[in-house]
Order: sequence, then C-alpha cells, then structure tokens
Amino acid sequence: MKYLKALLFLIAFLAYSYGEGLLHAEDVFLSSAGLKEITFPGDEYGDYAALETEMTNDVHIRNADLDNLTLAKLKIINGDLKMAKFYLGRIDEKKSRVFAIKKRYESVIAFIEGKFKESLDHLTNKKFMDSSLYPQVCLLKMINYMALNDTNALRSEKDYCMFYTGKASKNDQYWLDTMVKLKLQDRQGVRRNLITDVESTLNDDEMSKLWLKTGLYLNKEKDLLNILSILPENSYQSKRLREIVAFMYLRTGRPEDRARALSFVDDIDSANAENIKGNINLQNKEYELAFGHFRLALTKKQDSTNSLERAIPLAWILGQWKDGLSMLDNNTNRSLDPRNKQAIRIAFLIREKKFDEAERELILLKNDFKNQPPFEVSIMDSYVSLVQGEKEKKFDVRKVEESTEAACRTFDGISCWISLQFIAWENLGKTIKRDEATFTDKEMTIDSLKLKKPVVALSETITVDQRDIEELDGEGIQLMKVAP
Repeated sequence: MKYLKALLFLIAFLAYSYGEGLLHAEDVFLSSAGLKEITFPGDEYGDYAALETEMTNDVHIRNADLDNLTLAKLKIINGDLKMAKFYLGRIDEKKSRVFAIKKRYESVIAFIEGKFKESLDHLTNKKFMDSSLYPQVCLLKMINYMALNDTNALRSEKDYCMFYTGKASKNDQYWLDTMVKLKLQDRQGVRRNLITDVESTLNDDEMSKLWLKTGLYLNKEKDLLNILSILPENSYQSKRLREIVAFMYLRTGRPEDRARALSFVDDIDSANAENIKGNINLQNKEYELAFGHFRLALTKKQDSTNSLERAIPLAWILGQWKDGLSMLDNNTNRSLDPRNKQAIRIAFLIREKKFDEAERELILLKNDFKNQPPFEVSIMDSYVSLVQGEKEKKFDVRKVEESTEAACRTFDGISCWISLQFIAWENLGKTIKRDEATFTDKEMTIDSLKLKKPVVALSETITVDQRDIEELDGEGIQLMKVAP
C-alpha cells in the first residue's frame, strides 16, 4: 500500500511537470518570434555555397548561349538559315542575357529571306532604344525601310543613325549617304557624290575603290570613265582598283573597250582578273581560252558563282564532261532549282557513260517531280533505260518500254519511233549493242524524221458493191431453207 501511494505521487508529479513545460515552451515560442534562425557551427557557409551554385549555373547557361550565337552566326554566313534559326531557338528569350543579340540575328535572317516587315518587328523591342544598342541596329532598320519603300521613316531615321554610327565610318559614310539620296530621289545629291565634288574625297585607295564601286552599282560606269583621270597616279598600283576599272570598261559593251579592260588586268592572276579575261574571251567566241581562265579562277576561289555560271556551259560545249561534273558539285548557288541542277548532272553522267549512276539519279529525280518530269528528263530516262535494258528479265524490258512510251507522250519523235521498234524486236536494248551487221535503212535518218511529209489520201479498193450487200439483206431472199 505504501508503494502504491508513492507510485501515484510520482505519476502526478510527472504530469504536472510536463504540463508546465508545455506552457513554458509556448511562452518561449511566442516571445521568440523576432529572433533569427539558430545556426550551428559551419552553417554560415551555406548561403555562399548556394550563391556559388547559382552563379555557376548562370555561367554555364551564358556559355551555352554564346556557343549557340557563334554557331548561328557561322550558319548565317554560310547561308544555312534553317540551322541558324535552330541554334537561335535554343536561347531562352526570357532568361538569357544575350536576348538583344538573338533578336538582331533573327532580324538579319528575316531580311535575307526577304521578309522585311518581320525583320523590322524583331527590332521594335524597347531594349534597342538604348543608346549603346541603337548603333548596332539602326543601319539594319534603314535598309529595311529602303526595301519597303518607306521613305518617310527612312528620312527620319537617317539623321539619328548617321550621327550615332559616324565615328565608326572611315569614309564619312559615303556609301550610306549615296544610297539614301538615291532612294529619296535626290538626283543632285547623287551627282555631287559621284561626279561633281569627288576630287577632295579621293584621298586614298579605299575611297577611290568605293567611288568606283558606287558607279558600278548605279550603272554610271561610262560617266565615271570619262573623269577617270582625276584618280591619283599612285592609285593604279592597287591591283584591286585596276580590277574594278577593267570591269567598268567591260561593262560598257563597246568593242574597243575590251582591249583597254584586258590591259588593266593582263598581269594580275586573281580570281576576279581571270573572270574578266574569261568574259573577254567569251565575247570574242574564244571558248577554249575562256574555259581555261574560268578554271584558273576556280583554283583561286572554288565556289566562285561568276566562274561556275560560265564554265559549266563551256564544259558541255567543249565536251569536258568530268570537269563539268566537278564544277556542278562545287556550285552552291541556292537560287538554282535543285531539280534542274540534278537534271544537268544526269546529262553530264550520260555523256561520261556512267549509266548506272545516271539511272539511280533519274529514279530520285522522277520522285521529286512526282513521276511527272519535264520533257528533257523523260528523254534522258528513255535513253538510259534503252542502254541499260539489255537484261533478260521481263521487268527490266518492260521498264524500258514504259520510259520510252512516257517520252513519246511528251511528243519526242525519236522516242515514239523507238517505242514502235519494240513491236519488231524482242529486246531492243540488247539488239543495239550487238556487233553483228544489221540492216540499215539509209532513208531513215534523223533529218528525214524531222521533215514534214505531204499527206496522201488513201484510195479504197471496192471488192463488193454496196448495192449487192443491200440486195442480199433483202427480205425476199432466202439463203437457207426454213423447216416447216
């Protein structure tokens, strides 16, 4: 009994002590609302670690954005606008610190694509109103205004832009000032820049070259050649300037100026000089010499559009099939329809007698045309199929017939004649490759097929008179006895 009382006392004491502790803890909680969080030794470095982690992540994101900008710029320079857009799309516009550069690149891409209104829309962001960013975009805005024929906006933008970008120009913004005056139809201002007030501006080679280039751009080469004597004599030591003068003489179209043009570049072996020499040979119908100069130009600049546009047709004329194929592969002109380029390549392959490769290319090309190729492609397909159709398989023979019939439907007389020969010959493709002597119709020539022959009316030989037939069909005649 004594132990029971002691146990009850102990329980009551503990319960009282626990309740009082709770009340005391609540008082402490209520009174410590303004106290700082309790930190243990070593925890004071936690904030710095979090800040360092955040800064490291920002550095990684910024490096990634800079890498994407670099790749996008490279693709823009190389003309691959689709990939440039892809790399720019990887940059977050809301968080990235290179947002302004991204929008400027997107504006450049839109301008290259001819989307001038869209190009301006990219530059309407408020960030570009900053005086530090405005000089980087105002020139782009001006050329968009020129393309859109918005002369009012161009006139108001000109003064501000030329003021902010004037320090970066080495020629007092000669080109920009001339182009703006031209767009605003300031004829007197353009004439002053080109002809009247130029003696004081031609103080160095760079300014002289810019002056000549402006004349070429405005088709004023004849006017500038008349006052060419104002150029300082030491200017002609510049090979680049001599190339421009030679090109100006070539542009006049006057036969006597060809020799003058050649005299300026005869001792220069640059790509531009070789192109000028080649053009002079072309005008003189010296095709082999012209082809040689264009080939030399391509050794200096492998993707020279001016050289390739002239050298590829010359390769066909001169029978240089291998060189023609090589030049076609180097042609990076995006304005050329890739299907036309592939068709020209197939023509060179046929001439090179690479029929297997030509056949594969034709299959792809017909797919691009959705099996409705133009006249020339159908003829090449017919010829390649005929040459390749020497196999015994029925499928291959039928393929030859189908391609020839397709070419015939495009009104190619030779293909129609070949299509008829399949009636007489079991395998025409194999027959034309035989070495045995064959019968040759001397009257059947390509020229004879082109001639329009007179149409002779067919004469009908009457074997049974129509009246006899009518009498036989009469009701009164019984040819057979009818059973009763």
